[in-house]
Amino acid sequence: MTTLSSQGDNTPRSARAFVPGHVTGVFRIYDEHENPLHRGSTGAGFCLDIGTTTTVTLEVSRPPTISVNYNDSRIDAPVTVMVIRRLLENKDKDYRVHVEHESSLPIGVGFGASGAGALGTALALNHLLHDGTDLDSAASHAHYAEVVNHTGLGDVIAQTSGGMEIRVRPGAPGVGEVVSFPSPEGLGVILAGAPGLDTRTVLVDQAHRDDINRVADGLVSKLIEKPSLNQFISCSREFARETNLMTPRVEAALDNLESAGLSNSSMVMLGDSVFCFCERELTQDAVSIMEAHWDSTQTYVTSVSDQGGRLV
Repeated sequence: MTTLSSQGDNTPRSARAFVPGHVTGVFRIYDEHENPLHRGSTGAGFCLDIGTTTTVTLEVSRPPTISVNYNDSRIDAPVTVMVIRRLLENKDKDYRVHVEHESSLPIGVGFGASGAGALGTALALNHLLHDGTDLDSAASHAHYAEVVNHTGLGDVIAQTSGGMEIRVRPGAPGVGEVVSFPSPEGLGVILAGAPGLDTRTVLVDQAHRDDINRVADGLVSKLIEKPSLNQFISCSREFARETNLMTPRVEAALDNLESAGLSNSSMVMLGDSVFCFCERELTQDAVSIMEAHWDSTQTYVTSVSDQGGRLV
């Protein structure tokens, strides 16, 4: 529930938002435009039922301060801080802003934790400051912060939409374009992941960028022509293989899943991580295979979320 005090500016006010995690299977980089709102990626992925609940507390304060906690631990959070500073630009008051991220998403494994935190902060703080500004305007600040900090290109626009998506035009919400395709009925999603591929490192490395864009061009076109789970899995597998981003652990896990008949699986971009769509009765089979490669604390049972980020 959103809490918004009707009292004066000196009374602390709070708002809360939930944003689903997001997994990318294929992406192409578009980040050369001078305006960060027009940078981003095309590609495809899906939102998760697990995610991040962000609570923002705001009060007038001099000097102004910003503090951020992630699962009760204080963090530097440059992306969250940039979102806050952009939303507070040109305000005629100074504020103390405190952000609490409560998340099921590990950081740095490709499950969209950075985008979820940025978007949740934007939605909640925007609500406190404006109480009615449209979703795309608020979300654009989250996209801007992600792109400038090299922590993501397409998560925010996908997390704004929810469901399974193809990003057909790069950019922030309101600039880029997302086309949804149906979520598979009766299938759960099993995830396993650990830090291993640093998003910032990959996005600024020219050799990686060239490989990613060369491989992705044809695959994104295939997905646009025939959006389906089967096509998504096929293109994701080809993308991971042909870009040489697949880690040895991911390759071994995917081979084991394939041998067990759990072929609706691929690598999470970008992480030392995998995803698998499977029937509910096969959940434990998938979990057992993944726990042979990752710790049990690094394995997650969830499903596709058809809802994007929202106030709660």
